[in-house]
Amino acid sequence: MISEYLTSTDLIASSVAVLEAAGYKATESDNSAWTSSTSRLFENSYNVVGVVAFETYVELVDSWADRQGMLVEIISRSIGRSEGKAWDGYLVLLTPAVKSSTETDIEAIRRDTTRLRKLIATGDDLKKSSDVERVLRPLLPIKGVVNQSNAGSALDHLSSVLEKRGVERQDAVTLVEAFLDQRPLMESLHRSGSKDQ
Repeated sequence: MISEYLTSTDLIASSVAVLEAAGYKATESDNSAWTSSTSRLFENSYNVVGVVAFETYVELVDSWADRQGMLVEIISRSIGRSEGKAWDGYLVLLTPAVKSSTETDIEAIRRDTTRLRKLIATGDDLKKSSDVERVLRPLLPIKGVVNQSNAGSALDHLSSVLEKRGVERQDAVTLVEAFLDQRPLMESLHRSGSKDQ
């Protein structure tokens, strides 16, 4: 049974949109199986991702191992064993088909991490295009994480912390500046006119 709303082409289009928005770049391959309307290769600084959309559940179950082999071969040819990305390959297997109770369980495929990690979703999980982002979430940057380059250092906040603990604001600023300039702390405090505490 196929989902009424999504096609394999829709799944690829949604995957492209989600991964490119997350900074992945589409990668060309000399293997035409990865440059079709139902499959794509992506890469970022950390991962190589192959996305394949199958029309039927049976096709997914019967073909996933071949696709895994092709992706492993591409990674092996392009990335040396010593590079970190050599170990971060993902195979995303999607189908709009809904699994019937008589069909093979995909949990065994999902748990098989011997060559690549696998993300798998069927029509049971993919009701609308936004569901694709949920499936791909393990490959995406974590939202809401403070950008470290904008957060400043702990020293930028130290004078406020010291002030809350009863240290005069000017004394706190003087101590932080002295520390940053690698000057003696107590001497800098005395020179600024503070009393010895």
